Amino acid sequence: LKSGRLEWSPVHKAEKFWYENAARFTEKNYELLKMLVKLLEISRDPTVLSVAAHDVGEFVRHYPLGKKVIENLGGKELVMRLLKNEDPNVRYHALISLQKIMVHNWEYLGKQVEDSANEGKNELKAKS
Repeated sequence: LKSGRLEWSPVHKAEKFWYENAARFTEKNYELLKMLVKLLEISRDPTVLSVAAHDVGEFVRHYPLGKKVIENLGGKELVMRLLKNEDPNVRYHALISLQKIMVHNWEYLGKQVEDSANEGKNELKAKS
């Protein structure tokens, strides 16, 4: 990250890595997050932009105040700009990242979807 060169590696997609290390991105006054956000702003490399957008989304998903932190650093706006990028992979990873930024509580959302599905089944049973 400090080199400004991001590439896809197993660590970027490893659930365990993000679970164990998301909080470390906030150390030293958010130094690593600021670097990540800066890459979203200055890089023109599609791979760097895709990985950075992905990493922002994973940080938000695994850090309790991640959404607020990323918004305060200007990361949400920068990821939104990537939706207009000419590279389809950049647009894809930006969209997935924004979905993660927009959802407040993943477990709550999953429970709501499950409850809603169960209510629908119960209504069908009651009508038959």
